[in-house]
Amino acid sequence: MRVIPTFVVLILAFGCSSQSSTDETFKTIRVTGIPDENPTQLAREYQPMVDLLEASLGVSVTYVPVTDYGAAVQALAAGKVDFAWLGGFTHVQSRTMTDVVPLVMRDIDRNFHSVFIASKQSGIADVAGIKGSTFAFGSKSSTSGHLMPRHFLHKDYGLDVDTDLKGAPVFSGAHDATVKMVESGKVDAGALNKQVWDRLLAEGKVDTEKVSVIWETPAYVDYVWTARAAIPEDMRTKFSDTFLTLDAANATHQAVLERVGATKYVPAVASDFDAIESVARETGLLKP
Repeated sequence: MRVIPTFVVLILAFGCSSQSSTDETFKTIRVTGIPDENPTQLAREYQPMVDLLEASLGVSVTYVPVTDYGAAVQALAAGKVDFAWLGGFTHVQSRTMTDVVPLVMRDIDRNFHSVFIASKQSGIADVAGIKGSTFAFGSKSSTSGHLMPRHFLHKDYGLDVDTDLKGAPVFSGAHDATVKMVESGKVDAGALNKQVWDRLLAEGKVDTEKVSVIWETPAYVDYVWTARAAIPEDMRTKFSDTFLTLDAANATHQAVLERVGATKYVPAVASDFDAIESVARETGLLKP
């Protein structure tokens, strides 16, 4: 089963004309993905979703990559994209910068997890063993690859990654890159999106003789489709309905659902992300 990196990190954006938001004419949808895995691979794997949106919304769809998580947030805040598939943390960052509306999330996003992995040569058998080791997160703005793992390290184990590691933590930039860093021994341990880990295992892309899971975090809320509030409500509704009406019995729909690792999409509301915002402020990653 094909699943999102955790970021999936994806963004799907409606391009608009230079008219005001009250009368703008939607002629093109621009699709991109927050690069929590290899961007080239993401662009290729998004094609079923691109095809579905073109058929559903009656406009052309183009996939446009972004350089990093921050670029996705900035694009939404600046009105350069209108709809974005964001992680929980990047959604919270966006709503502190501009007026946005969470629309839909996958069923799995209400019960999401990260995993901690360690190089077998490091001798680390549990999370407590991470103290004094070298460690890798994914992107600095990743919910599942940084924010929540950092939070749980401190909350459940009393570990401060700024003082208790061997040097500063490394940021690999992507979940699959974190796995490779640990597997190669460049770092002793790391944290990433559990969904990506499971997919890499299923595809035989992890050397389990060299790396293994040492802990799975408690659940939290993650990815969500986010819209600028200035987008007309009827357009936001049409966009949401495209995902809410996906049916696994339909072969075309199933291709999209398999790609994102879900059985269906469900509505999202702003309060779903209040806990993420609280954690982001407590850790100092979200500034006033």
